[in-house]
Formats: sequence, structure tokens, C-alpha cells
Amino acid sequence: MDAAYCPIDDDGYYIQLHTIIASGDAALVVHREDMAIKMAIVYKHYTLEQAEENRSKIRREQVVWRRIQPDFNTPWLDHRARPSIQLQKRWFRQLAIGLHNLHQRRVIHSDLLGRNILMDGSLNVAICDLGASSVMPIDTVMADAVDDYNCSIWTDLCQLGLVFYEIATGRITGISLYDNGGSDNAVSSFPSRDMLPVLSKRLWARDIIETCWREGGYGAAGAVGILAKLDTVKAPRRRR
Repeated sequence: MDAAYCPIDDDGYYIQLHTIIASGDAALVVHREDMAIKMAIVYKHYTLEQAEENRSKIRREQVVWRRIQPDFNTPWLDHRARPSIQLQKRWFRQLAIGLHNLHQRRVIHSDLLGRNILMDGSLNVAICDLGASSVMPIDTVMADAVDDYNCSIWTDLCQLGLVFYEIATGRITGISLYDNGGSDNAVSSFPSRDMLPVLSKRLWARDIIETCWREGGYGAAGAVGILAKLDTVKAPRRRR
């Protein structure tokens, strides 16, 4: 491949393409010495401004991690088996607690997608990829807060509902809350219900997901309100 299309690391060396585990708009994950290292995407032909723009997103993520530690620190595991409803409920609970912890620390995630969930060897899940997150002032009333991209705890919850939908149905929606595909100048908007998937009446998590998809649906409780619903929901009985 043309060297112009090979990213470089912070020392200016080309990154071997076979070591790249994953990549996004501004960052990639590289396998080095039994570790997965996240770094900014930078090419030799980039201007200083272009390189700094991507590196600033890594620094922003570091700021968020410092604020929320030690709540999340989970290694990646590729999980392909269809989860049982019991395991789905566990994941819902862990993700709801994770999002609640972010909001409690005045952080809006802004990019909560299925690909931004990590899993460990015990099948516990955690929210990751905080490069697009907004760190709000510590005295912010989060129920009323909106960041520069129109993201809020309600758009976070809507996105969490999409993640729940993917977990419960195994279907990827590809739905974006951004009007410009999630680029840096995109502005999010809370989608109308007809833009979101139709939920089967037999889906065990139907009420939980529907409430995520109503702006302000969980009220003052926010993400922690999901836990109360999880405690009362009953899985559908199997037909004999």
C-alpha cells in the first residue's frame, strides 16, 4: 500500500497495517506487545492542525477517564454467541449503571453505539470510547443540560435504547442521531418514534426500550430508572 495511506505513530513511524485492530474517524486501536493501544489517526501528509484535531480527541477521552475512574476498566472480548435473556438483563443493568455513573460525573457520552461496548472474559460489559464525550461543569443540572452538539442525557438514553435493541434482537439498526453522519460539525437531534424500529409485543425488553426512546421518559431518575424496570419485567414464557 502507498505509504501516504499508512498512519504514523507519535514517534513518526509507520504503523504496520496488520497490527491495527480497529479504526474510527479520528482514532485507531493497535496491537502492541499483548496490549491494545488507542492513538490518534495521523498521516505523513497531515498539517499540524489536522494532526492536533485528532490528538485533541484522545486527550479529551483521557480527561473523561480520569473523571470516572475506577468505575470502568474492562478488556475487550469478541462475543458471538446469542445471549440468554438472563445474560441480556445483566448487560442492560451494567450498561444502565455505567451510563448513570457518567451522568453523575457530569459527562455526556454522545456516541453510545454497540461498537463502543467492551466485554471481559466473565461476560461483563462496560461503556467505552469517550473521545466524543462532553465534560460539563460539575454543578450542571444534567436533566436540562445540552452540549455544543445538542447532545444530552436524553440522547444518550435514546442511543442506549438502540444498543438494548441490538442486544435483545440481534439486529443492527445503523440509526444515527446526527444530521451529518456524526462528523465534527454534526448536530444531534432526538429522533421521532417513526424513525426508530418497531418492537414486537413479545420482546421482553419492549417497555424498557420504548421508555429510552421517549425524550425524558425516565424522568428525574435518568438511566438509573432502567434498573427499576429491570426488577419488575418478566421474560416471556416459552411455548410448550
